[in-house]
Amino acid sequence: MTKDVLVQISGMQVDVENEAIELLVPGNYYMKNDKHYVLFEEQPDDQGPVTKNIVKFNDDFFELTKKGGNNSYLRFDRDKTNSSIYQTPVGPIQLDVATHEFHIQETDDEITVQVKYGLDINYQFISNCEVDFRVKAR
Repeated sequence: MTKDVLVQISGMQVDVENEAIELLVPGNYYMKNDKHYVLFEEQPDDQGPVTKNIVKFNDDFFELTKKGGNNSYLRFDRDKTNSSIYQTPVGPIQLDVATHEFHIQETDDEITVQVKYGLDINYQFISNCEVDFRVKAR
């Protein structure tokens, strides 16, 4: 895999009739201590602040850290529930993600991670969700 990559993320709440959220941005990839790292930036709108993202994963976990416009941390482990605090403009909320499925596929120029999980907010079930994370060599 090259250092310069394209990052494609699509996510959706399975139980809700919303369209999938899609993101396609340039990023940087490297591997260290048997873990994949992907760094990329996103800007929700032309006027908003830039959010810096760090994705770290291997065969056992996938985690996303966001810093900037909105700060958050999500971690998905195989068959495990993880909790985190998500800071919002109206105050913090408790997020719990229960990972149901976790798949990684690797080739020389592409890595795909698929996660299916249940989402609870403030201890109340919200929806089953899916995230597809793809990194392609540029």
